[in-house]
Amino acid sequence: MKLIDDYVDEYIDRNMEYLIDEWGLATQRDTIDFRKRIQRLEQEVHPLGEFETQASERLSRLEARLKKLKEERL
Repeated sequence: MKLIDDYVDEYIDRNMEYLIDEWGLATQRDTIDFRKRIQRLEQEVHPLGEFETQASERLSRLEARLKKLKEERL
């Protein structure tokens, strides 16, 4: 059994990059990059939420003003 294990280990060592690519596996470097990207996205989410709230409030005020202007025209 040792001979087969050694052969498999050697095969994997020689072909690791090919196997990772073919099977769509992630490397440790990939996961570190992914974690960094997630952290950056998480930092951007909060300001976007604030912007959405402010934009929604402003849109509501503009709609109210438009409604008032339309009523005054009649």
